[in-house]
Amino acid sequence: MKQYKQLTLKERYQIETFLNMGFTARKIAIKLTRSNKTISIEIIRCKLGHYNAEVPHRDASALRANATKFTKITQSVIDTVDSSLSIDLSPEQIAGRTKLEKRADSVSMHTIYRLIRTKGWRNRLPRHGKKYRQRKGSEAGAKLIPNRVDIDERPDEVDLKEAIGHWEADTVHATDGYFVSLVERKTKIYLFKRVQRKTKSEVAKAIIKLLKPFKKMCDTITFDNGGEFASHELIAKRLKCKTYFAKPYQSWQRGLNENSNGLLRRYFPKRTSIGDITEQHLADVSLLINMRPRKTLGYLTPLEVLTGKRVSVMSRI
Repeated sequence: MKQYKQLTLKERYQIETFLNMGFTARKIAIKLTRSNKTISIEIIRCKLGHYNAEVPHRDASALRANATKFTKITQSVIDTVDSSLSIDLSPEQIAGRTKLEKRADSVSMHTIYRLIRTKGWRNRLPRHGKKYRQRKGSEAGAKLIPNRVDIDERPDEVDLKEAIGHWEADTVHATDGYFVSLVERKTKIYLFKRVQRKTKSEVAKAIIKLLKPFKKMCDTITFDNGGEFASHELIAKRLKCKTYFAKPYQSWQRGLNENSNGLLRRYFPKRTSIGDITEQHLADVSLLINMRPRKTLGYLTPLEVLTGKRVSVMSRI
């Protein structure tokens, strides 16, 4: 259905000119490529003895300024956005997922941003961390890692992200410990485990434990050059996979893991103490991260891609 377009002041001046030339409403409509009804109503609305373009334009502008604006922001939309923001979903993710689920309260990302501004919820939007700085200390240990295999030797299929089974690994610092984190490149499934020390033995044990349930879906793991990954050969032997290392000072080669760690930071910011956090709370955070709709997955969640089963995410929040 074609939306009605208001007459412009320029068109009204043209109507005035054509009327002074003796044109009928039908001829004016043809000239302006408007409907005959639109032009006829416009002429009738002018209450003066002759048509004056500025009078109906002023009246129409006043009506539009005082009209009640149509809005798609229903209470259902407000409730959905409110709940989604509480689990750190972005307006883009909210809009994409509600559209995917064909919900009646689905609205555009721009409408959601407008609602957020109206409600004063800007401080609830996911915050971005500080600008990335190279971590020279953790990347400079390439020469200290025995039998290190460079990323250049990694199969090209890993970059294609067409098969499940290719992981990236990293560690995340806290005040009284560390998280060992893993992310699968195709599904974006994210795993993490708390360790007290960042030694090669503790990190290796954590990775083996995290990936044991996914052993049949573990073909490669790509690390940075931190010394904590020096036991990569033990990891490869236990999981029957191959290990590779990004080039020094080029963490973007494991960009997915870096970005996924940013999600973890939303729940455990820097200088957070993690020693007393319960395992149940860690499990809850893991579920929240893996139930986040991802634009790169067509707004499916990592768990949905991994299991091949769809769930109604928005109805659960």
